[in-house]
Amino acid sequence: MKIEIGDKITLAEEVTDELTAARWGSGSLPVYATPAMVLLVEKAAVKLLEGKLDDGMTTVGTNLNISHVSATPVGCRVTCQCHLTEINRKKLEFQVEIMDNKGRIGIGTHERYIVAADSFLDNAKQKLN
Repeated sequence: MKIEIGDKITLAEEVTDELTAARWGSGSLPVYATPAMVLLVEKAAVKLLEGKLDDGMTTVGTNLNISHVSATPVGCRVTCQCHLTEINRKKLEFQVEIMDNKGRIGIGTHERYIVAADSFLDNAKQKLN
């Protein structure tokens, strides 16, 4: 495993009609949807860990605590700065800040756990029985 506290990444996307609250059903207005922001946070954490875990290992999101503090209209670019702040055995915690061209639009934490991909999927499939 090649991850260290302090690792960071910035991921960006443009707010399009497809990323609005009206489209996602999380509201009625054509502004950046909170679920889209949450997905950007998870994508950033996954991207940060890409290629850094042992073979057969992956991470799963287990906790998100995100405040969406400002609306962003279609056409603006948003960025998510994701910073690994804690490694506690298999638990990873990230501090995240989401910005648009006028400043902060979101802030919070995201938690992921390192798991063995095959056994995790096997356990999940047991719910089908």
